[in-house]
Amino acid sequence: MASQACCNVPPKGEPAVLSEDQVDQVAGTNIYVFGDRNAKRAMVLVYDIFGLYQQTKQGAAFLAKELDCLVIIPDFFNGEGANLEWVGMDTPEKKSKMMGFFAGKASPENNLATLLSVTEEAKNLYTSVEKWAVFGLCWGGKLAALASTGQTPFAASGQTHPAFLDVADAKGMTIPHICLVSPDEPADILKPYEEALPPHSEFELYGTMFHGWMGARANLESEENVREFNRGYKQVATFFNRWL
Repeated sequence: MASQACCNVPPKGEPAVLSEDQVDQVAGTNIYVFGDRNAKRAMVLVYDIFGLYQQTKQGAAFLAKELDCLVIIPDFFNGEGANLEWVGMDTPEKKSKMMGFFAGKASPENNLATLLSVTEEAKNLYTSVEKWAVFGLCWGGKLAALASTGQTPFAASGQTHPAFLDVADAKGMTIPHICLVSPDEPADILKPYEEALPPHSEFELYGTMFHGWMGARANLESEENVREFNRGYKQVATFFNRWL
């Protein structure tokens, strides 16, 4: 089940700007790098439908520093995330284009394959890494959930303000998982999803927040949003510190 806010609320701020030394290429995909390439632990961070925005960049940098780990963000959309003109889907044309984006470029199944291939090749590039995790925002959370089943390459996983929650995904997970949600997520699925998560997982409702408070929609001019943005990333770091 998808949050209505996923497609109806535009991002805040601007797309992230990175220096050349923050970009590697793995499996034919540009990889944005934060932290030490020689770290012993690493995280793949999967952005939301708008791509890499400044707020997500800030979160990635925080996680890299807090965990003393390598954080990589694959550019699944090759610099072209969901078009802001489609947000709101208030005309048949906009709705058709947004749904086409999810069925094509943003297809979870196709991008899951990219996530796994990038992770596998990244092991050969960042040879000092001993354990990997995956963490996704909004759309990226679906990929993190799907990548948490069976013989996953990840030691732990997580998501925040997730899109497309499905209890079946939680039931299939084989690794600890952290899930942070807002009141914008479909209320009827939250408890069943929480109960289906594997042992040693975490689930928390950020009751004063909204879908996107840790990603491209974060309003970092709001004192309350900044506080909960920081608390969320701190909670995520604490969780992954136990498993990496």
